[in-house]
Amino acid sequence: MARLTLADILLKEGFIKEEDIQKAIEYQKMNGGTLSESFLKLGLVKEDQVVIGLAEQLGIPHVKLNNYKLDPEIMKILPEKVIKEKKVVPLSRSGNTLTVAMADPLNVLLIDDLRTLTGCKIQTVVATPSEIEETIADFFSSLATKNIEKLFKESQEEVKIIETKETVDLDKVIREAEKAPIINIVNLILSRAIKERASDIHLEPFEKELRVRYRIDGILYPITSFPKKVQNAVISRIKILSEMDIAEHRLPQDGRFKVKVKNRNIDFRVSTIPARFGEKVVLRLLDKAQLMGLTIDKLGLEKNVLEKYKRAIKQPYGMIVLTGPTSCGKSTTLYAALRAINTPERNILTIEDPVEYEAEGINQVQIHEEIGLTFPKALRAFLRQDPDIIMVGEMRDLETADIGIKAALTGHLLFTTLHTNNAPAAISRLINMGIEPFLIADALTFVGAQRLMRRVCKNCRTPFKPSRELLKSLNINSSNEQIFYKAKGCELCNHTGYRGRMAVMEALEIDDNIRELIIRKAPESEIREVAINNGMVPLRENALTKVLRGESTLEEMARVAGTYS
Repeated sequence: MARLTLADILLKEGFIKEEDIQKAIEYQKMNGGTLSESFLKLGLVKEDQVVIGLAEQLGIPHVKLNNYKLDPEIMKILPEKVIKEKKVVPLSRSGNTLTVAMADPLNVLLIDDLRTLTGCKIQTVVATPSEIEETIADFFSSLATKNIEKLFKESQEEVKIIETKETVDLDKVIREAEKAPIINIVNLILSRAIKERASDIHLEPFEKELRVRYRIDGILYPITSFPKKVQNAVISRIKILSEMDIAEHRLPQDGRFKVKVKNRNIDFRVSTIPARFGEKVVLRLLDKAQLMGLTIDKLGLEKNVLEKYKRAIKQPYGMIVLTGPTSCGKSTTLYAALRAINTPERNILTIEDPVEYEAEGINQVQIHEEIGLTFPKALRAFLRQDPDIIMVGEMRDLETADIGIKAALTGHLLFTTLHTNNAPAAISRLINMGIEPFLIADALTFVGAQRLMRRVCKNCRTPFKPSRELLKSLNINSSNEQIFYKAKGCELCNHTGYRGRMAVMEALEIDDNIRELIIRKAPESEIREVAINNGMVPLRENALTKVLRGESTLEEMARVAGTYS
């Protein structure tokens, strides 16, 4: 009896339809590769379905590598380069038989190569390509972490403290920073930050150590510390990567560099300041892939806010302001809007300090105050560039605000940010800057006060029933059936209890009632009261909605939204 083909098995299991097979065959003829790759690239099946099909077709087991503990001694049988390039995982050895997990067990040439390389009989099991890649990355990352102490011991004689003197031996600094142990330490710091989804890396020099902390989902976590003797070499290495002046350690400096991880480009924006025990370094991670996949609908905004924001960005002119503290996601939310309205018919210009995201089809300008390229100067130049849409990174002063508002009044759609605690306060801030109220009333169309709220980890969240006193103190009326969750912590969320963040915002649409209040310089509290009566849902209530849906916790709501309503 002839062996069933992969297509036959996938059809029998109900994973595909008859017409899908023809589509995959046509795709394979045009693009090459295997039939299973064609099914996957066309999105006709999932990886685990192909694995099940291959296992049944070949009569071999399939494994879930996520639940498999690798043996370092078995992994040593194959060179690291072969494992990474060929995407194979040695699992076990019995006598002269080596069991290897691979995504394509039909690759007889690779199996022959492994047989020649190891001198063993090769027995294959099948696993998904993504699980194989993730397992390999996790193993060698963990191995690097375990080798850190050994790395330090081996480098004790090599790595010397670079003394702070008036005359710095630059050749010596560069030699120390480019030695293999230091390069490995810096690479480990960067790669682990990317893996743990950190937004910032803090390298903090203290009297006896160099401390490393990561900001993950808005919270700083201590990660590790290094011996004091490697401090200057590690910081110099980062300054070399960032093209900073490594001889200058008395003044703050800024720089940036890029790394490529698989198919992702990660930008690192670097800042140094002179501290008591050496230079403190902060690296901001900017993942371009996150922006490319970002849409307004994926920000996490509530429906009442999302509808108002979408309505505002579709207007032909006017000023849209997002407000909130530093690192609350204002730039990300603005770029999601720009991406939604970016078409070949529109001329979009941005002026930022710094340019955080590089966006296709948008003309971006970086501020350079040292040469006179300031926000006001660039904004004036923008108005001579036939713009349709302008984004000003931040309204910092009266001159910038005045030019921006006049641009919004003369047929341009203007996006910008301010630092205030709530939406109505943005109006007070503009008036306090010195802008005439009637200009604000005519130009302003939308104000959004935003925060970033952590998502509770769905893998480990635990239900709990808050006390009546707690609910009363938070002004929450809850039925007995309402389920609340607490953050617990597991491997998936790095034991934080949270994984990922979402935007929470109060959205103030400027209607005729609000315009009248602006013109007569009504107090912020009155503007807020009228806005709520007209349908503005306060930030705290939007945050509570996310808690009641089980997306976050009461503790996180209190941290983000405070107690005002």
